[in-house]
Amino acid sequence: MLASGCGGDDEPADRTEPFERTPLHEPAQSGRETHSSCELVRPGEVARAVRLRGTALEPSPNDSTDLSICDWRGGGGRVQLVVDSAPRAQLRYYNQHAEQLEFHNTEPDRRPYDVKHIGDDSAYGGAGAWWTPSKGQLVAYADERILRVRAPDRRGAARLARLAFERLNGPGP
Repeated sequence: MLASGCGGDDEPADRTEPFERTPLHEPAQSGRETHSSCELVRPGEVARAVRLRGTALEPSPNDSTDLSICDWRGGGGRVQLVVDSAPRAQLRYYNQHAEQLEFHNTEPDRRPYDVKHIGDDSAYGGAGAWWTPSKGQLVAYADERILRVRAPDRRGAARLARLAFERLNGPGP
């Protein structure tokens, strides 16, 4: 029996053009972001923002092309800041919010609660940020960036997001 089609399981598909590795290897090379989230806010500022005073937080960075993550841990506490500057941030922010409402609107701990005066409140959806209690996560949008802050409570996450937006909109590193 003869097999026809685009090739068998053993054969790689033919490329129409040769594969070329991207020359982009550093954070922000494909987009506009020049900040690393761990450089935006010092560990002591993070501890004060989320009220973990007296706790020595150690930052752990994870940066890629339009996404920068800092995970601070110490004294049993954990705080995370994600700076997302990939294209079409406002539309992605709105879609993420709408999807979370669609799937979790009836679950009080998993539904998103709008939070004003953090991000751009004129963004799609009517609020520049939302808080999800079960995740301990604030998602905020402003200036073509999405921030995700995981913190022990909403107020601490809001303070950290405001500080991060302030630094992102200041002079570059």
